[in-house]
Amino acid sequence: MMVRKVVGPWVLVAALGSLLLDAPSHTREVYKWVDEKGTVHFSDDESSVPEENKEQLQKKSMQDEAKQPEEKAKARKQDEKMTKDGLATKEKRKINKNKIEGDVIESVKMILSLWKDGKYRVLYDYGNRKSRLAVNPENFERRMTRKGIGLASSWETLRDIQVEVKSATLAYATVRIGLKPVGGGDAKFRTQTYRMSLENGMWKIDLAKILSTKI
Repeated sequence: MMVRKVVGPWVLVAALGSLLLDAPSHTREVYKWVDEKGTVHFSDDESSVPEENKEQLQKKSMQDEAKQPEEKAKARKQDEKMTKDGLATKEKRKINKNKIEGDVIESVKMILSLWKDGKYRVLYDYGNRKSRLAVNPENFERRMTRKGIGLASSWETLRDIQVEVKSATLAYATVRIGLKPVGGGDAKFRTQTYRMSLENGMWKIDLAKILSTKI
């Protein structure tokens, strides 16, 4: 009969290692139980197990029991690797989000510049597909000209842009712009939110939103 008490995992490995040297691995089994004090016991003789502990008795091969600390260490390393990979993915997404914000801001600046300069035909090309299907270039240019509303001078046109990225192809740009009558007058500032969508590599705006702008 052989009975051993083990407290730490490395002592467990040493104890089971000695058992493995004493007998062929495929024929020997080890019995495991925990006493009322929380001490873990191992034995290769079932008769040595106290009666009060036999209900919770576990029977395993010595190799399986000896491998447990090693397997736990491997699992811990795998968890650490997955955590690091997850953080790297989050960081990559953050970088992509920053790029999207920058691209949207540049597109909005170009759209406002074309609007200020009255280049409505070119501005039309920055409209998303849905809004371009709703109005043709000639009609868009005519309606923009008749509105009689222009953008203020460059330093007044754009006071602030905030971009909310919803996905890789959708964002909302909130802009504070200066508007003034084409015939002259003081600029009035309005905060507008524009839906921006990525189409064919270009961030485009809803033309209907521009057409509905009022002072």
